[in-house]
Order: sequence, then structure tokens, then C-alpha cells
Amino acid sequence: MIPQLHGGNIKTIKTLCAPNCAEILDFSISVNPLGPPKGLREALCDGFETVLAYPEITADTFKSRLSEYHRLPPDHFIAGNGSADLLYSLVSLLPCKHALIPSPTFIEYERACGIHGWQITHLPPKNNHDFSLDLAGLSGVMISHSALFLCIPNNPTGQAFPADITEGIIDEAQRKGVFVVVDEAFLPFTDVPSAIPLVSKHKNLIILRSMTKSYAIPGLRLGYAVAAPEIIANWGKFLPPWNVNALAQMAGIYCLKQGKKHLDNSALYISKERAWLTREITKVFPLQPLPAEANYLLISTENSNVTADDLYLTLARQGIAIRHCGSFRGMGNRHVRIGIRKREDNLKLLAALRRVILEKKRFPEAPATPKPDIFHE
Repeated sequence: MIPQLHGGNIKTIKTLCAPNCAEILDFSISVNPLGPPKGLREALCDGFETVLAYPEITADTFKSRLSEYHRLPPDHFIAGNGSADLLYSLVSLLPCKHALIPSPTFIEYERACGIHGWQITHLPPKNNHDFSLDLAGLSGVMISHSALFLCIPNNPTGQAFPADITEGIIDEAQRKGVFVVVDEAFLPFTDVPSAIPLVSKHKNLIILRSMTKSYAIPGLRLGYAVAAPEIIANWGKFLPPWNVNALAQMAGIYCLKQGKKHLDNSALYISKERAWLTREITKVFPLQPLPAEANYLLISTENSNVTADDLYLTLARQGIAIRHCGSFRGMGNRHVRIGIRKREDNLKLLAALRRVILEKKRFPEAPATPKPDIFHE
């Protein structure tokens, strides 16, 4: 099977695997399971007339709200059509031609650097059991005029390390002339402190943030970055005008003003539900959820006769989408990722997992069912 590069491709799953399912439960994406903040739908409907005029050309009001929220001057912020949009333009402006990318991690770092002809050094994990970052190895490969990409917590492992380790990496990188791009798309769902306050004293630091994941508005596409004013001023030259639409800007302003309590409640819910789901999946021997701090779990099937293909395709035929991790560098056919959803949906996932495991136990030598190719998006 050819794994997809990203989750959320429900149309492909429904067409190839579950044409008779009225609805697909999507565990392949990792957005806030509690949905958007209360009142956002009504605010966007009431503000529909904003689409009849051009939006603010550089989203200045949104950036002003970000300034208040993070207690940094507005010239530290830039807005984009999702954090992936900002990632691609960032690679265009950095004075580098070499990337340091720990693996496994978000595929778009590699793709963005590859498009611009960068040389890429892939840093393997300390081990292939929990895929933890090899800090000693990282220090050894830092060279001047490079950019280091760190996803905190990491996608797909869900791992995050303490703030002092992050700052230590950034300090060393600054001494060696290395830019550090910290992707905090999933950080609001954790108790880990943000690196955003560090941009005031580290001119080599760029933080990427995703509003779409935190506030469950992926269809609107909204992200922002935080960095030294010199980087931000130059960055703006690489973006087209009106790169953030009016409704996305409105949603961002609303979420920053009204959504903090919602985000805090979401983080607490995710923490409790993730712990419960980990315990329940562990009971479905022999699946092994890895320790995580994000709103998703990486599950290993290495100690079983069940593969990622088995789980992905069998669950898809039952109307449940999960993330096959075969497209992540260094990961093969033994890991899947599931997003944390509400309890009702999580119970359906557990029931489906039990059916897969029981079926494998009953017919361990049964010939494999022909598997359709699930092509890249």
C-alpha cells in the first residue's frame, strides 16, 4: 500500500474502501476534538459581508491581537494561510542551503527544503522504539548557515522535551550560526511552555503556530509565525498581498479574544482522554501506544502479526480513518497515528480495533485480501 502524505483525505478512503458508509469517522487528522470556540460559527455568519471587500493586506488587526496575546510588539508577527504556507515562504528567505531534520517528523519540512534545492541532513532517532530525539547526534551535525527544524510536540510521535532542553538547543545553534525553526502547531494542547518568549533574545529563532489545529478550523487555513523584527520585515517581501482571507482573519481575532478558556478546557480534556484511550488500547493486546503529550497517539504493532496496512484498510472498510505512518521517514508498516476525538467516537474506534485483533487471532494464516493503492494526495 502507498500511504498518503497527510491525513484527512476522506474522499479517497470512502471511494476505495467504504463506498457504502454514510459517514467516515476521521481519526487521521489532529485538530481540537472539542471543535471551535462557542459563538465562532455565528460570528462568521454575521460577518459574511466582509468577503465583499478586500481583507487587510497584511492582517494588521490580527497581528495586533497576537501582540496583545503573546505580549510582544506587533513587528514580531506575520500571518499566513496556515503554518504550512508560512513554512514554504520561510525557506525562500533564509540565507541557508542546508537543513537539519530529525526523523521521523512532519514531511513538509523536507519537501519545502527540497523544492528550493537545499541539502538535507536527516538525523535518525536515538532508537526505533520510541523515536526519541538524539540530542548528542544533533549537536554533532550543527554547522553554520543551516536551518534546524524541530516539531514540538513532534508529529507523529507526540513527544515534547522540557523547555530548558529546547532553549539549550537554540543557544547552541545561535553560537554555531544555525537558524532554528520550532513548529508549535500542537503545543497549545500540552503543558510544555512555548519558545515564543525566547525570540526577544534569539535572532536565529522562528516559531510557527497553527490556529487551524488549536481551534478546529482547518478549512479556513490560518497560521502565524513569531521571530525577530528583522526576519519578519524580510519575510513579508516573500508573501503575496492579501494572503489571509477576511473570514480567516475574523476567526483568528475572535479566537484570540474569546477562545482562551476554550483552549484551556480542550487541553485538559485531551490530557484526560489521551490517558484513558492509552489504557484502553493497551488492553487490546498487542497494540502499544507510545507515550505522548499531543492530541494524538502513535501506536506500534511491532509485537503482533497485525501491520499498519491491516489496521488502516480494515478500519477504513468499517468507516474509520486512521493515519498510516509509512510516509514518515524511517517508519515502515508497523505504526499508525490516531487523533484524540470525543469519547463516543473513541469507543467506536476501540470496538473496531478489537474486531481487527480478534479476526487476526482466529485466522492468523488466512491469505491477505488484495489491498488497493492509496495514492498520495
